[in-house]
Amino acid sequence: MTQPDRTRARPARLSRPERLALLAVLVGLLLAGGAVVVLSRTVADRYAAAVPTADLFGDVGVGTGVDTGPDDRLTGPVNLLVAGIDRPTDQPEKVPRADTVLLMHVPSGLSRAYLISLPRDLLVDVPAFGVSGHPGGVDRINSAMAYGSRVPGAEYPDPVTGFQLLAATVSARTGIDRFDAGVIVNFAGLERLVDAVGGVRMTIDADVRSAHRQPDGRPRPGNPDGTGYVGPQAEYKQGEQRLNGWQALDYVRQRDSLPDGDYGRQRHQRQLVRALAEQVISRDLITEPGRLTAVLEAAGEAVVVGTRGRSLVDFALALRQLRADDIVMLDLPGVAVTDPGGGYQGERFTEDADECLAALRAGTLDQFVLTRPELVNREK
Repeated sequence: MTQPDRTRARPARLSRPERLALLAVLVGLLLAGGAVVVLSRTVADRYAAAVPTADLFGDVGVGTGVDTGPDDRLTGPVNLLVAGIDRPTDQPEKVPRADTVLLMHVPSGLSRAYLISLPRDLLVDVPAFGVSGHPGGVDRINSAMAYGSRVPGAEYPDPVTGFQLLAATVSARTGIDRFDAGVIVNFAGLERLVDAVGGVRMTIDADVRSAHRQPDGRPRPGNPDGTGYVGPQAEYKQGEQRLNGWQALDYVRQRDSLPDGDYGRQRHQRQLVRALAEQVISRDLITEPGRLTAVLEAAGEAVVVGTRGRSLVDFALALRQLRADDIVMLDLPGVAVTDPGGGYQGERFTEDADECLAALRAGTLDQFVLTRPELVNREK
């Protein structure tokens, strides 16, 4: 049985203080989310050129972007929205669903970042969306991208318009009026990115058996009766492990076997975001041209970014002081919603979760977290 590598390499110290920290809003993870990539300006420009961009907020033609003049610097707070989808590049007909929805909030001062997961089953009001003709209604939040992606007359569902509706949905539920940037992360591309940086170290909080993968990484075959999968399962043992790309992505996708279900899955996804940030920062990519090229190519396949008229270098300059230890992972508590017959309908936030979002909007999240330490996830 293939086991995750348990070795732990000592992270290299950064040798050039003038390097820019480029926010790899690749993760968001997923997934994906924000990791901090420490690069030179030249490499930052190469990264910006490699990563596809799109109008993720419907700004084009409606004047809601930004005029980035020389004095229009990002000063905070900064809010990012990340959606993780699982759509192979050879299956463009597959309707995208936001299997992962992450908020990254950087308060004024830009010295700390908060990473917050929204449950995929969170019940929300999905607004009407003229682009796709969606009439609006109550549904789970991961359906918003699917509803927005089905544009009449288009050959295939479009994740970009799907993200536009997802962003409007998240804004309405959280009260965050505007996101400064957005990212669509494709799980398949993120797997390659993890491999490109040499894998990640993660602390497995309990033994987990994969529902999807065999020990050698191959997909498990489906059960002939149509229920689940059959055959041997990959296993992730409790303790610190080094995971390659397929292992990391498989581990953070598991939820049915976890005691806390989707909330455990969200926690693992945020751990991956932080682990990826730590691994990228620990590597001196400038002195490893081959690995740097692989990372840039993988980043280009993993994400689509919308920065509302700004360049990625703008974010690099604004967030250059952030390090992996400055990313605080928050768990927003929720409870199950059932129908009169006891059938599961989805999730709703508790009062504590809504108070946390209110503090974010008011610019007092730092103070709020000090009074609610139980919401901070300290696992790596």
